[in-house]
Amino acid sequence: MRITISNQITDDFLPLDISADMDLNDLVALLELDCGFDRGKHDLWFANQILAVGDTRTLEQLGLVNDELLAIRFKTGAMQSDISRTGNVSDDTIVEQFRQQVAQNSAVRSQLTTSNPEFANIIDDPAAFRERAGPYLLQSMNPQGTHQNPFGIPQREYEQLMQNPDDPANQERINTLISQQEIDEQMRNALEFTPEVFTPVHMLYINLEINGTPVKAFVDSGAQTTIISTKLAQETGLFRLIDKRFQGEAHGVGVQKILGKIHVAQVKIETQHIPCSFTVIDTHVNMLLGLDMLKRHQACIDLKDNVLRIAGVETRFLSEAELPKDFDAKTLEATAASGTNFQAPSQPPVVTQTPLPAGPHRTATREYPVAVVNQLMDLGFSKRDVEAALEQANGNADVAAAILFQ
Repeated sequence: MRITISNQITDDFLPLDISADMDLNDLVALLELDCGFDRGKHDLWFANQILAVGDTRTLEQLGLVNDELLAIRFKTGAMQSDISRTGNVSDDTIVEQFRQQVAQNSAVRSQLTTSNPEFANIIDDPAAFRERAGPYLLQSMNPQGTHQNPFGIPQREYEQLMQNPDDPANQERINTLISQQEIDEQMRNALEFTPEVFTPVHMLYINLEINGTPVKAFVDSGAQTTIISTKLAQETGLFRLIDKRFQGEAHGVGVQKILGKIHVAQVKIETQHIPCSFTVIDTHVNMLLGLDMLKRHQACIDLKDNVLRIAGVETRFLSEAELPKDFDAKTLEATAASGTNFQAPSQPPVVTQTPLPAGPHRTATREYPVAVVNQLMDLGFSKRDVEAALEQANGNADVAAAILFQ
């Protein structure tokens, strides 16, 4: 059967697959090995009762069934034995003694840092540990009634708040504490019922080829434009095809220089060759497949089957182990740039559009760069069709090309 161990000191949940005929002593020995359970400092709770760690009955005899929850908690007087000689002690002293005990116990320290990596950053820093872990620790320990108040804060602070609850500063603090209680409850529920939300989600990548060069392309439907790095453009022999008339800047998180545009290049996905246009940016991400090409080739991002369907073929998204090793931060930089507006330093000459007769095409009322109009006309379309397509695409040459090819 499967049970879940809740370590309320660390907010850690551990599922265990065990036999129903295992006796309690064997379970405690397992918890000592896997969870840092200490018979002298911890109690094992089940159904709001403390289990006697010396009990020889089986788990089934104790009433445990599949999917039961056991909780590891500090003994009420565990932290008091070392400080009984001094009488009343401050909360900071209790927290610091706990920190030192954990820091000196390699097994417990390893368990805590494994389940919560942030713990490793504060265990050797008394001030940070007191600030970030202290309130939760004191609330869980509840030593000798020190925190018999609804907020789990030091009793002295609680009394000061209650002496004048109508004071604006006190009201603000009370509202903050109430909100924090709701946040903590939500987090406990999330840890218990939806623990997957705390797992990082990796980006979507696919394998493709450009001029015979294998590429791991980042698929981003939130990016406005498909981009290719300067390095990859050189490796694939496309650098010489960059149209530098489309130089400019990509404004996002910072500013990135646009070297130009590659109007048409063949990309092989599985067995299908599809035409793609690229904006060339000096970035660390080799290729980003943006919304312009996804829409043009009627792609479908299927997260249920973990595949991308595009241009009549289906290709799977790469697993986390297959992703580029440095994709995290650098991918975010490229995404920020590709999802924003492009600004050219100087605009090419423009041509005034003349109204078109009523019919299947919309009337062009805007002015578009001569180079863009001529480029689309070179694809075999009339000036009238090109102007109408640009009007429908709001001046976007790539979208206009897609309209013309429909």
